[in-house]
Amino acid sequence: MKTDSQLQRDVMDELARDTSIHANEIGVEVQDGIVTLSGNVASFLEKCEAERVAARVAGARAIVVSLEVLPTSKDRHTDADIAKAALAVLKWHAGLPVDSMHVKVESGWVTIEGSVESYTQRVLAENAVRTLRGVRGVINDIKVQDSPRRSEVVGHIAAALARQALREAHHIEISLLGNGEVLLTGKVHSLAEKEAIRGAAMTTHGVCAVVDRMTVE
Repeated sequence: MKTDSQLQRDVMDELARDTSIHANEIGVEVQDGIVTLSGNVASFLEKCEAERVAARVAGARAIVVSLEVLPTSKDRHTDADIAKAALAVLKWHAGLPVDSMHVKVESGWVTIEGSVESYTQRVLAENAVRTLRGVRGVINDIKVQDSPRRSEVVGHIAAALARQALREAHHIEISLLGNGEVLLTGKVHSLAEKEAIRGAAMTTHGVCAVVDRMTVE
């Protein structure tokens, strides 16, 4: 098992290796396997990327993101400009239904509302908006429409995990909370494996939301 100092070095090295991240602006602290990222980044996309990179480092049990988004002068835009860009990217995204979503922007924070057919589309919408210049954060209030296959959801998720040969899948309990919400509980060995299991659940037809209560040993 890695010591906290070893994990800290590994996270710092992994951040430095990613050319889309300004690693020298990000502080890394580790205590009991919990990694805290602090400092300033130029975009919300960079903030998300830093979290993703830290999470894939072996030994990390959890990630705390205390990064503030401070756009550079060339990336600063009015809320109105950001709203127009967000509506455009949602409208032109091939994987999203046309004219089914609405956008609100306040101080660079974008709230997306509306209705889609699948949880995957809900995630696609958020991912599309987070790439825009000037965005400081995204609040995803998109609702997933009801599906007639709710009773089959748990079985479909279990089958997906088996097909993907996720080694920790047999330790995970899958429960349907209602309204398409799926609860995942159990223990995994890494954040990367945890994310893979979450991904299998969220891309299953009929899932509206994933409640993740899995823990990393």
